[in-house]
Amino acid sequence: MINPDLTLSDPLLRGLACAALNPGLRSVLMFDATSMSLRVAADAIAQFLQFVTGQQVIPTTLGTTETEDDLWGRLTLRTQNQPFEWQSGVLAARDVRLVVIPDLTQLSLSAARACVALMGADVAHLERQGQNQTWKPNLCWLASCATDSAGMVSPHLLDRFALRLSGTVEEPSDRVDTLLNSLEQLSDELPQTLLSAEVQSQVAAALQCHPQVSQAGRDRVLDYFPSSEVVTRREIALMRLAIATAKLDGVARITADQIDRAAQMIGLQPVTLPVEMSPQQRPEPTLLPEFEQKSPETSDVSDGVEDASRSTVQEPVYQSDEADSSDEPFGFYALMNPYPEDTEPVQREAASLQLPVRRFQSVTAARGTVIGTEPATTPQDLAWVNTLLEAAKWQKIRRDLQSSAQTKNGQSALILSPTDLRRYRRASVAEQMLVLVLDHTCLRDCNWREALLPYLTWAYVERASVCLVQVGAALLIPQSAKSTHIHSDELRARKMTERSILVPRISAGIEAERGRATPLAHGLDLAMHTLRHALQHGRSTIQQAVLVVVSDGRGNVPLSASRVGKITAPVNRQGVEDALQVAQAIRRLDKVKAIVLDPQPRQYPDLPLELAKALGAKVVLIPPIETWEVES
Repeated sequence: MINPDLTLSDPLLRGLACAALNPGLRSVLMFDATSMSLRVAADAIAQFLQFVTGQQVIPTTLGTTETEDDLWGRLTLRTQNQPFEWQSGVLAARDVRLVVIPDLTQLSLSAARACVALMGADVAHLERQGQNQTWKPNLCWLASCATDSAGMVSPHLLDRFALRLSGTVEEPSDRVDTLLNSLEQLSDELPQTLLSAEVQSQVAAALQCHPQVSQAGRDRVLDYFPSSEVVTRREIALMRLAIATAKLDGVARITADQIDRAAQMIGLQPVTLPVEMSPQQRPEPTLLPEFEQKSPETSDVSDGVEDASRSTVQEPVYQSDEADSSDEPFGFYALMNPYPEDTEPVQREAASLQLPVRRFQSVTAARGTVIGTEPATTPQDLAWVNTLLEAAKWQKIRRDLQSSAQTKNGQSALILSPTDLRRYRRASVAEQMLVLVLDHTCLRDCNWREALLPYLTWAYVERASVCLVQVGAALLIPQSAKSTHIHSDELRARKMTERSILVPRISAGIEAERGRATPLAHGLDLAMHTLRHALQHGRSTIQQAVLVVVSDGRGNVPLSASRVGKITAPVNRQGVEDALQVAQAIRRLDKVKAIVLDPQPRQYPDLPLELAKALGAKVVLIPPIETWEVES
């Protein structure tokens, strides 16, 4: 089934055609792509590749469960005559493969490391389980990632994607539903095609086009990036994209104007603005002779002025700014910024492509997802199948050295050696935890951010999981719904648990506004239950917890009132006594290091010290904000 709505004037389809024409662009990253638009792109680029290479394209999907054995290969048992054979992984195959990554942020560590090693590589090397192979990768990569999630992906992995495109569908349009419905039908019809005869003929002609790059074109590429003595992948990718688009347009010489068109297609803005030139001074791209009759007619110029040089040589079609919206074909939005990782906040761990160092070597229980195998140094968590496969490789040599090997049922017994032992390699799990009890009602007159920063830095460096308990934080209640009465939720503390300190939800919770009540006892109670579950529940992975309490000790909500959501006067000192009682229970927990950050309140300055004594915690004074700091 051919869909005429998809033409090379669409920025997505045009970019995918360029990726098929230039092997250096066959690592495509689509931002904010839906499952439907990602399937459109996968089908289109697969057909482009099949048309350009003349080979069958095999699709492969990478997600969260792929291991090194799946990606690179493994030894498998076969028959008695040949006890084992090498089975190549999905990335070590020699055929043309389209590797689709639906969500780049959820990619497994093994797959992410493989992407960094293979993307853009001219030669691939494999040394694994006795195999020594070298080949030229023939892979095309298509990944999807949300723009606001770019900070979660390693910059080394993002830098490998040469072509950045948008997966957001243009709206509103009556033809969107029509195309999506046709794509639903395409999924059930094989063979299928999205490419019209006109598109195929244009790609076929582009294969015969070999444009030359002018010096002005080379200089123009550098205007889109900050000045540097080293040419990075981004400059090279822009030049390759300009060459590929010139092939599609049949342009014989790549000028600055051709570079600008390629940059506009991916939403790249120049860092250095060029000198303004009149229409007569701007160089026109030169068409090859075989493209002069095949190129469609140009649209009218918006200002009504037509260059005299265009009367003899026709220019490739680009969408007019005044085109009729009723005839506009279905398409995708162009990107606003092809490199959002430069501005998005960092949400990834340090050295995110490396396994963290384990600090608690006494932990021997098997934890974490299996991502491969490695030589065993301990008898725990052994991978028996891989151990037997390793031993099978040396049986002939060992039998020759041990002619007196025991036999059973006429067959030689398997000879094992300690060097054959293999154990599972598992993904890292958090061994340490930061529990932060933050009283938002006592942060007004102290420099609490500076005092809290060392503990947040520790959680980042150690890749510790984080639990934030908000005490006295303002509720997100509409202004019309606010009243003088305290809401029942304001009588309770709130807890959020995340895998890393870099999760935006944690930073937003730390910076929340202050509320009207201080349920300190309930906040400490939530922290106690979190610590008890993390340290004592089942096969716990947490080996050390750090409890940081930022509070002036003035809890004005009893624990019973927090649980029922209703306060009964008089309160007196009951909220403080409940908080001290819960603190004493926390003190009895093992593997908990407690710290109290004292904001040094002017009223009741002894309450933070009483709270620290009940917790058995270290006291750190928070410096007050000086008058000159507020005035400046």
